[in-house]
Amino acid sequence: MRRTMRQSIRREHVVMGVKAALGASVSIGLAMLLHLQYAATAGVICILSLMGTKMETLRIARGRLLALATGTLMAAACYHALGFSLLGFTVYLFIFAVMCYACRWGYAVTLVSVLMSHFMAYGEMTVPLLANEGLLFLIGTGVGILVNLHLRPDEEKMRRHMQTVDEMMRAAMHAISRGAEGLPDARQVLDALKKELTQAERLAIDNADNTFGDAPLYPVRYVQMRANQRKILVQMLQTMERVDAATPQHGQVCTLLERVAEEYSRENDVSALLAAVQEVLESMRGQELPTARREFESRAVLYYVLLRTEDFLLLKRQFHEEYAAEGGPVGRLR
Repeated sequence: MRRTMRQSIRREHVVMGVKAALGASVSIGLAMLLHLQYAATAGVICILSLMGTKMETLRIARGRLLALATGTLMAAACYHALGFSLLGFTVYLFIFAVMCYACRWGYAVTLVSVLMSHFMAYGEMTVPLLANEGLLFLIGTGVGILVNLHLRPDEEKMRRHMQTVDEMMRAAMHAISRGAEGLPDARQVLDALKKELTQAERLAIDNADNTFGDAPLYPVRYVQMRANQRKILVQMLQTMERVDAATPQHGQVCTLLERVAEEYSRENDVSALLAAVQEVLESMRGQELPTARREFESRAVLYYVLLRTEDFLLLKRQFHEEYAAEGGPVGRLR
């Protein structure tokens, strides 16, 4: 069990623990220096403010600030109408919770309600007490934001993900080009590629959220393009399962797919590969129609595979042209 626990605790878990402990301690210390009541609440607020990215931390802080202002007005109305009692707090909490969930502020219900519960204990809502609760919120939230300012886009990790995705994409195309023999390998690679793309997309979004100003859009768009290409490869794989390897055009198509796998790279605008696909398509159009039904069906399937290969390459060229048109260096993260 100890070994399993050590394996499950990663570096980022330790970092989050350090940030939570340090941020809470600093928040409580500042609240105590200011002689605020319920000083420990500032530490809890700081912990609740620690989000996964800088931008998420700021978005949550802004939402909680709006929720605090709204909740304070609601609590004042309920307490003055029903008294500083459990009934007054219950009515406030019901109205406030409904409003927060309707406005997608569900993350603010607990934090704001803890602050509002202090007034029930005080038995009044005076300006000094309002200032006390406001300072607790500002200290906890402010320290939480400062603690998360160290977060930076992990571009090196993103590069590794992109390189892995490139290699897996080529491996899948290689496997499909081997025909029936390679289809099981292609299926395995495409399943693994789906998981890799999910991780890469999550990291690309987190990197964008950890950037102030213009976020690096290239990785996000790149992963989306690759995800669309993977869907095409899955369709090609499913289609190739119905092809008769004895069909004369089978070798021609497989040779083309092998070339795509060999030449396909992040910097390639795929113009030559698209031309090669057109050549094979024109060649197939000019050939005599098959007489046997099985050969006819196989040729139709191979023709479809060529069209999907063209779509696969067009996605890459569109991405290449779009990103180049924005003035960004193709093949790099920014």
